[in-house]
Formats: sequence, structure tokens, C-alpha cells
Amino acid sequence: MKGLKSAFILIAIAALSIQGCSKKDAQGPPNGQAGAQAAKELKVTTTSIEGRTVERSIEAIGTLAGWDEVVVSSEAAGTVREIKADLGDRVRPGQAIAVLDQREAKLAYEQARAAHQTSLKVLERERATLEETKKNHARYEELFKREMVSASQYDDMRTRFDVAAAQFHQAESGVAEAEARRSLAGKRLGDTVIKSPIEGEVSRRVISAGEYINEKAPAFTVVSTGTLKFKGTVAESSAPEVRAGQEVQVTVEAFKDRVFKGRLTRISPAVDVRTRTLEVEASVPNQNGVLKPGFFAKGRISARKEANVAFVPESAVYSFIGINKVFVIDGKTAKERMVAVGARDRGFVEISGEGIEPGQTVATSNLANLFEGAAITIQK
Repeated sequence: MKGLKSAFILIAIAALSIQGCSKKDAQGPPNGQAGAQAAKELKVTTTSIEGRTVERSIEAIGTLAGWDEVVVSSEAAGTVREIKADLGDRVRPGQAIAVLDQREAKLAYEQARAAHQTSLKVLERERATLEETKKNHARYEELFKREMVSASQYDDMRTRFDVAAAQFHQAESGVAEAEARRSLAGKRLGDTVIKSPIEGEVSRRVISAGEYINEKAPAFTVVSTGTLKFKGTVAESSAPEVRAGQEVQVTVEAFKDRVFKGRLTRISPAVDVRTRTLEVEASVPNQNGVLKPGFFAKGRISARKEANVAFVPESAVYSFIGINKVFVIDGKTAKERMVAVGARDRGFVEISGEGIEPGQTVATSNLANLFEGAAITIQK
């Protein structure tokens, strides 16, 4: 019993000693609280939000096409004698690209030309006859007035004059008819030569030398490639900002590092109800012919310029599960701001959101440890 009391006494003494030590430690040194506060401040680097002028653009997806594409047909039936242009050849307006057998057409033309010459000679003969008859008629008319010829003689001369005039007019009609036949024969002879109606390149040839083709049969396809047409679509929401004359920057997979500039030329008056897109067309100069019709292309339509847009280095934006935020520095405190991310430009990113303005200071390091109201220490 005496030993148990001694044990209780020892435990009580130990408890009092521990409590005394705890109170002493809690009081601590005079500057202990400031040291703990300094240990909680987060070290960060900072930068200022830049205000930049941004050119807003609209995305368009589409295809390049020839400015003009023509299926050239044969105007005459016949056997192909010669091919003068082939796939990939550049042709000019009016240039012969194929020739049919011309022998029959040439003979018909020569025959019509000869008939025309004959009709001209007949006309000259009838004109001379008419002039002579006209003079005789005038003389007889004067003699009849003086009663120096009889009425029957005068009537006979007047009949001769009427007949000569009718024959002359008939000869004139014959000349017109012969000229029309000659012109028609000349056209048919010309139709034996297949010509390109536009300047461009041959993209397809479907006839061969020695082949017989029918009238109006397709022979070639010619595509104008000096200037191409970008045919694309933009989202319905962008329709109010699209207008003719805007610059379009076109890129293609074949030349990923090059940008081809063009101009918006046409805009559809209606939105496609199935795709909710608006169709647009732009002219794209094709120097040296590097672009090809049929290329898949992307276009950026310059819509407007916007000033004082906030940009920060990418390191100033903290992203987590689709949420983007920056930390604005207010004195020694970090303020959390949710932002939307926009255009990117050489390591900088556009941001927008409530409370974001150019000129503010934002943190660029230690973002994962920052939070609303966090105490910070700025490192140079």
C-alpha cells in the first residue's frame, strides 16, 4: 500500500513537469511568430499583363478549284487527225488543241466560195443590164412626152426596165444566199479544229488520234489555274462579320509552311440548314502554278482588329481539369482569377475574364501552390 502511494506521487510530479515545459515552449522567443509567418509566404516570380492589338479572324474549311473549268467539245463529227495538246499543257484562248480530218470540209468550202464568186459576177451583169435599161427607159419616157414614140413602144420599154430591175434584185438575193452558204461552209471547216476557249491547263484528254468522234462529243477539260477559287464554309455565328473584300490567308497540306493570300469575292445569301454553315468564295493568285485545283484548304478570314487585348506568358496560366486561372498580385497577396484562354503567339497566350486588365501583375511561378489570399514574396 505504501509502494502504491509512492508511484502515484512520482506520476503527479512528472505530469506537472511536462505541463510546465509546454507552457514555456508556448511562450517561445519574442520574435518566434514573425519567423513562422515568414516561413508561410510563397516565393513567386511575376510579370505584367500586356495589352496588344489583335486581328480577329474567322476559320473557313474548303477546297481549291479552278477559276474556270471548261469541258471542250467537238463542234463537228469526224476522225481525229492530230492531237496538239495533252495533259498538263498550258493553252491560250483560241489555241488549237486537236484537228479533225478536214478534206471534205475544205472541198465544201471551196465549192461554196466558187458559187459565191459566180453570184457576184451575175450580179455585176444584171447591174449593167439594169443601168442600160434605165437609160433607155428615161429616153423613151421623154420621147413619149413629145409624142415621138407610140404608147405601145413606151410600155414595152417600161416592161423591159421592170424585168431588168427584178433580175437585178434576184441576183442580189443570190449573192446573199451564196455568201451565207460560204460562211456556213467556212464555219464547218473551222469546226474541224478544236480550240481552247480559255487560258489554262489541260486537266483531261478523252480523245485519241485516229478516233472517230461525234458532234458535241467531249474532247478535253481545260482548267484556269492562274487564279484559283477557294470554296469554303464558315460557322453560322460568324456570318455577320463576313463581307466581300476581306483578306483571306489560305494554307494547304502540300505546303504547310506557306501562306497564300487572297480576297473574299462572294458570299452565299443563305445558310445551309443541314450544316448551319455559310458558303464563301475567295480568289487566290496562283503564282508559278504551285497550287492545284482539288487541294484541301483552310482559310483565315481577317474580320476586325481589337485593341488592348490582355496577353501573358504561358507560364502565368495554371490549368487543371479544363479550368484556367491566373493569380493577380495585390501587394503581398495573390488573388485568384478564372480566365478564358484565346489566341497564342510565340509563348504568349490571350486571356480574358472578370477583373483582368492590361498592366496588372501576375505570378509566373509556383502556381500549383498558390490560392486565393495566399501571402507571397516576389523574387526578381
